[in-house]
Amino acid sequence: KISFSWFGKTPQLILMDAEMVKEVLSNKFGNFSKSPQSAQGKMLARGLGSLEGTQWAVQRRRLNPVFHLEKLK
Repeated sequence: KISFSWFGKTPQLILMDAEMVKEVLSNKFGNFSKSPQSAQGKMLARGLGSLEGTQWAVQRRRLNPVFHLEKLK
C-alpha cells in the first residue's frame, strides 16, 4: 500500500490506499506541491493538471458543472 522510490535525486512516496491519499491531500498542515515540469512539459501540458493556486481554482470552478451526473447522461 505504501512504497518509496527515487526519481534521480528526488525521493517519491507512492500511496495506493485511497484513504491515505485523501488524508495527505486534505491535510492543511502539510505541504503538498506538484513536481516541477520541464520547459517542454510546460509547453505541451497546459491543462488543469499543470495549473497551481488561483489559476487552478478558477479553471476547476469552470469545469465542475460539466461532470455532474445529469450532464453526463
